[in-house]
Amino acid sequence: MATRRHDEVIGADKVARATGRPREEWFAVLDAAGADGWAHKQIAEWLVAEHGVDGWWAQSLTVGYEQARGMRQPGQRPDGTFDANASRTVGLPAEEVFAHVVDDALRATWLPGWRLASASPPRRARLTDDDGEARIVVELTAGAGKVRVAVQHGRLPDADSVAEWKDFWRAALGRLATRATDDGDRAPR
Repeated sequence: MATRRHDEVIGADKVARATGRPREEWFAVLDAAGADGWAHKQIAEWLVAEHGVDGWWAQSLTVGYEQARGMRQPGQRPDGTFDANASRTVGLPAEEVFAHVVDDALRATWLPGWRLASASPPRRARLTDDDGEARIVVELTAGAGKVRVAVQHGRLPDADSVAEWKDFWRAALGRLATRATDDGDRAPR
């Protein structure tokens, strides 16, 4: 599944209502200012300082502008890299699922070859591969008797690798859900 462009995600009416101008008008203002030669941060800061655009909308307009002017591909970060993201809801409490992320033996059952770099229980863990090159953030968001597990795999070199890693992480999270649920079924109540 290809990453959608900014204009496919955020409708023109929403941009105009939130910022006071349509997207195309903002792009013309940015063109006139020479923003096609600026860095992402400079564009967003300029929109806030010179035009009073809310910070979130300034970032959003900047991404859309960069995509429209060929300065950035959909899904590309300001540093030129890409992220692959995947998530899965598991019908267990966060603490039980978190154990499967941070405990070496439990993690090896669903994600062999990855090491724990750091953890902030019971919400976030950073993982790395055996080479130490890949950096992964696993974030858990607790709900009523369930938890959403989201993975962000950053610093990917190109858009093609995003789809491959998304597939990898979807499968891994599927294994996590199965292992954690199976272990939970065997645990004494």
